[in-house]
Amino acid sequence: MAKIVFGMAVPHSGMLGQAPEDWLKNGERDRNNPALWFRNRTWTYPELEAHRGGAFEKYLTLEERTARAARCRKALDEMAAAYRRAKVDVAIILGKDQKEIFTDLSPSIAIYSGEEVHNGPPQRSVYAPDHHVVHKCHPKLATYLVETFQNKGFDICDLIAWPENVWMEQQLKQKADYPVVPHAYSFVYHQIMGDNPPPHVPVLMNLFYPPTQPSMARCIEFGRVLRDAIAAWPEDVRVAVIASGGLSHFVNDEEFDRDIMRRLASYDYEGLSAIPNGYYQSGTSEIKIYSTVMMALQHTGAQMTLVDYVPCWRTPAGTGEGMGFMYWDAAS
Repeated sequence: MAKIVFGMAVPHSGMLGQAPEDWLKNGERDRNNPALWFRNRTWTYPELEAHRGGAFEKYLTLEERTARAARCRKALDEMAAAYRRAKVDVAIILGKDQKEIFTDLSPSIAIYSGEEVHNGPPQRSVYAPDHHVVHKCHPKLATYLVETFQNKGFDICDLIAWPENVWMEQQLKQKADYPVVPHAYSFVYHQIMGDNPPPHVPVLMNLFYPPTQPSMARCIEFGRVLRDAIAAWPEDVRVAVIASGGLSHFVNDEEFDRDIMRRLASYDYEGLSAIPNGYYQSGTSEIKIYSTVMMALQHTGAQMTLVDYVPCWRTPAGTGEGMGFMYWDAAS
């Protein structure tokens, strides 16, 4: 029977691929964002800076940025090493599409049941190698998961063929000859799996965009059904469940992040579900799939290993991202 032996939650921010000298450039985007989500409501940048008193100015020196970038790189290397040590045969990769491929529809939950995925240029270098690569998926397992979730009351989109990456063409002004995967998945392939993923199933959760966002409670329940489905899969394989996404962003909230990490470490499902949905918006919504990993691993008895938590700021108002690097190792 299949056995879940490893879980991971890893940020996939573009800041992880930027030189610290360039971090502040992203701050201009934040200043022009009229709806920055922070603690259950949206703020303009001037409102946010006035509210927080410009308290993060002291963290914007090049020395601070360089030190935090080095910590992130060290943490990513340890995450990749932990993944290698687990010696998994199959992976379930949880992520989302940020209007990269779904521009005219918005499925709440989709499971990719195709044969392969593509990565490479013109995807940015933090997310892909400098050449086209093709990775094998696991259509048999994907179809089984679609059927299982349908039988358990989930309405699942069966994504049979990967759509064109429209965002990449619009933003990078380049068109690929193949459908490049969204960055949530390419980051895991490139940074964690060394461009050599095992047969795997990409799961897309619409975390960002109302009105079809699954709730925190729904993501937790998804983890329970996923756990049971993998346990009933008849093949003798070692399975990893990996969530690709950040903690608080695009407004970094260190107090909130540390509370979330405590709840994840203690398997506090009720506490995570009780937080108002307005806290899980914009990039911070990616926390929801961290809970999916937590549920999928609890039965193994694995304790969460927090490799590091690195708040990375880019404006005096504290916009940026809380980089949390954590895994659950039940491989031994």
